[in-house]
Amino acid sequence: MRALCAALAVAAAITFPSAHAEEGMWTFDNFPVARVADQYGWAPDQAWLDRVRGRAVRLESGCSGAVVSADGLVLTNAHCVLDCVSGLSSAGRDYAANGFQARTRNEERRCEGLVANVLTDISDVSAQIDAATAGVDAGGFARARNAEIARLEAACVGDARDRTCQVVTLYRGGQYKLHTYKRYEDIRLVFTPEAASAFFGGDPDNFNFPRHCFDVAYLRFYEGGRPARTPDPLRMRTVPLREGELVFVAGNPGGTSRQSTAAQLEFQRDHFLPWRIDYLGDLRERLRAFSARGAEEARLVSEALLDVENAHKAMEGRRLALMAPHNFARVTRAEEQLQSRVRGNPVLQREAGAAWSEIAAAMTVYRDLFVRQQLLDGRAGGGSKLLYWARQIVRAAAERQKPDAERLFAYTDARLASTSRELLSDIPVSSALEELQLTFWLSKVREGLKDDPVARRMLRGDAPEEVARRLMRTRLGDADVRRRLWERGAGAVEDSDDPLIEFVRRWDGDARSLRTRYEREVEGPVARAQELIARARFQAYGSSLYPEATFSPRITYGRVQGWTEPDGRVVAPFTRIGGLYERATGAAPYLVARSWGAARTRLNANTIFNLASSNDIIGGNSGSALIDRDGRVAGVVFDGNMYSLGGEYFYDGSVNRAVSAASTAILEVLSTVYGMNALVAELRR
Repeated sequence: MRALCAALAVAAAITFPSAHAEEGMWTFDNFPVARVADQYGWAPDQAWLDRVRGRAVRLESGCSGAVVSADGLVLTNAHCVLDCVSGLSSAGRDYAANGFQARTRNEERRCEGLVANVLTDISDVSAQIDAATAGVDAGGFARARNAEIARLEAACVGDARDRTCQVVTLYRGGQYKLHTYKRYEDIRLVFTPEAASAFFGGDPDNFNFPRHCFDVAYLRFYEGGRPARTPDPLRMRTVPLREGELVFVAGNPGGTSRQSTAAQLEFQRDHFLPWRIDYLGDLRERLRAFSARGAEEARLVSEALLDVENAHKAMEGRRLALMAPHNFARVTRAEEQLQSRVRGNPVLQREAGAAWSEIAAAMTVYRDLFVRQQLLDGRAGGGSKLLYWARQIVRAAAERQKPDAERLFAYTDARLASTSRELLSDIPVSSALEELQLTFWLSKVREGLKDDPVARRMLRGDAPEEVARRLMRTRLGDADVRRRLWERGAGAVEDSDDPLIEFVRRWDGDARSLRTRYEREVEGPVARAQELIARARFQAYGSSLYPEATFSPRITYGRVQGWTEPDGRVVAPFTRIGGLYERATGAAPYLVARSWGAARTRLNANTIFNLASSNDIIGGNSGSALIDRDGRVAGVVFDGNMYSLGGEYFYDGSVNRAVSAASTAILEVLSTVYGMNALVAELRR
């Protein structure tokens, strides 16, 4: 981490250019074809883009994937299926550590609760949203907008069980697009490697390069108990990529803040990120201590620990990027330029001139609400699934008694099915991990809220450890119990004597009131002001802009390319399979899996293993296909380098890099190391 901080600090001294040609996470209906053609002498046409869009997969767990066979086979990352793998594992059968290989279709195992979507249609609904929010004051804007979004989504879904619809906010409210998705709920695990192979290098190598990771997994869509028919899939590229070659990334980047105001980024830098880094750091140490107790404890928390370590390093990188004076000057300079254009146009000044100060005022309000809102609403439970489910049940019971337009967004009629999906699935939970997470969260409540009356009602003078121990007597680990409470509604919830339901009833009314206040005083005013700024930006700079990432389907372009460090060191774009064995130390996290050790002499040491490219990515792109100009899968994205952490706020094409596992290595390793010959034959068809 010290090395990461030092490198980012040096990079911060670079004067970043205002824009790079390869910057942008573009929607499939607004790709910069002319720009790419001018730079590369070739660009994809709309038919090419539509085909790739129709094979790009969004996993609702927060990752991406790609359809790579006509029988519903999906390529993604091993770290994207850890929840599935953990659910299928047991004390005597650790698929996360040892891998999972289904050599026949009958051996493929269902991932409970995992849902995937494939985008089939895009329509512009900006006019409908504008009409629904016309004349609404800032405090009521978010609720009016959300009510119209819920109506549009419900009308789009209708009675279809295999369709999902989502209104996506683009350009911070400058546009609203209705996305229609083909939905898959029966998803089965086909392949994932051992943890030593998928996560070789562990936390020290995370967000770094060179890398030697086989972070690869395969899933399969099923419909009606049979593999789904997915015609014209993306085929795997079988020849190596060349340095400088044009490549695309099709996936679902999770979220960026590149169009945020200086006031919003100041809040991130000075309040949110420091708090979040401390929170994650404390949770990481608790998980590490628990993991050190023994092999079974390590198995139980492996997924949670990986997630927390990854998030902690990402938050550190983001804060370092915002702390760099040159970087923040870039933000304020762009803001001042746009404000100058607005002041020079009387119409824009009248409509949007006050928007920046309105956002700044909302951020001032949020500073006072922030810790309470995080602990009671945004981060309630510390990752506990049981607490999350209990809160969904209690909230749904209260919210469903209200008119649809007055409910919290997640409990509108259009969102109820999505909200309840995981809740009603038969997902196993670890009591030991749940107790750890609840204890940690309650400790943070006691520390952060101190004499707050809600905190007193939650703890009732007892130690967090004791409260968590009592809560673990809950029966909510049983999906049938959760289903009965969900379906029977307010009366059953009010009469329930389940410890977790009783506990949530004591304080969730206050949390919902806090959520309503947040919508009225922070979210609504910010959303309305951002929409005005977005429209001013369109007026000032035209429509040839890319929107913020929103965990919706996007495509980026770049080239296979290394970079030069500030100290002059050149980082090559490729690693090779032989480098894995050279980097191995015999101890975790640089331990070669037994299967890879046995296959060493049969593997081609010169095969390109991992590679860097200048594609603009962010979290959520994990599992995205790296695609060549012929529409073939040339790799799968699993990480970025340390400079990509600042990609939350800005992109610098000289150093920001996506990191992928190469298709040539995937095919060779599946065959030579794992003997997955049927899978390889399916990929080559």
